[in-house]
Amino acid sequence: MESPFKADVLKGKVALITGGGSGIGFEISTQFGRHGAAVAIMGRRRQVVDAAVAALRSEGIRAIGVEGDVRKQEDAARVVEETFKHFGKLDILVNGAAGNFLVSPEDLSPNGFRTVMDIDSVGTFTMCHEALKYLKKGGPGKGPSAGGVILNISATLHYTASWYQIHVSAAKAAVDSITRSLALEWGTDYSIRVNGIAPGPIGDTPGMRKLAPVEMQNHYSELGPLYKVGKRWDIAMAALYLASDAGKYVNGTTMVVDGGLWLSRPRRIAKEEVRKLSRVVEKKSRNSALVSPTSKL
Repeated sequence: MESPFKADVLKGKVALITGGGSGIGFEISTQFGRHGAAVAIMGRRRQVVDAAVAALRSEGIRAIGVEGDVRKQEDAARVVEETFKHFGKLDILVNGAAGNFLVSPEDLSPNGFRTVMDIDSVGTFTMCHEALKYLKKGGPGKGPSAGGVILNISATLHYTASWYQIHVSAAKAAVDSITRSLALEWGTDYSIRVNGIAPGPIGDTPGMRKLAPVEMQNHYSELGPLYKVGKRWDIAMAALYLASDAGKYVNGTTMVVDGGLWLSRPRRIAKEEVRKLSRVVEKKSRNSALVSPTSKL
């Protein structure tokens, strides 16, 4: 699908994307590169990172890959440093690394809960913390007035509640809170814009294959207002908007990109049945209004 953005909308920018070697993260890496940015990918699996970098370079995109775990502060610091050393600056940090699996609360161990919290929420803060000196205005490679951009990939699970997702719901609620707090404090002190993106079900991603097998995906057409599963491209376009000057006055928000799915509820009554009932109720209401009320004095 053709991008609605100009090809140079991120020209001269350098982006570091955690979890950028696969799924949504790789699509963001690709689209950032196609729109002018140099890209650094961070991931735990060297083979995945190397394959992603090779694919980006085959398109003429300036890209490097650095192996690292967002849960480890020393890894976060090293990856940020290597990105700066290679490209000479850092403009955009995308926190896309995440962990997830389906499990009921009684079957989830505290260690499993902690692992997801560490990757999603603690990892997000750790990367932000280590990248601050390069993203803030006046930092290395930065001018005295303009800071960088942070994008945190979140979810909508915690807006209400989600079955078998207590660990991720808690982690993403924390991510949204981090987004708002940093937008307030770092936006004020360092001119860094901090926003989030909350994807809905996105097809052809490792997460979708794990959480919603093909057998389950057929039901999404019955649930979501737009009657379809999203594409990785949809999330990448939202990221482009927020990372570019098009979103220069957006700070502290988490953009929901799910086709309206989180607003959906099952139809309790079919639409035609609602029309019939509505006419009956309206007729009764009119008849009732024609009867004068009586009262005893």
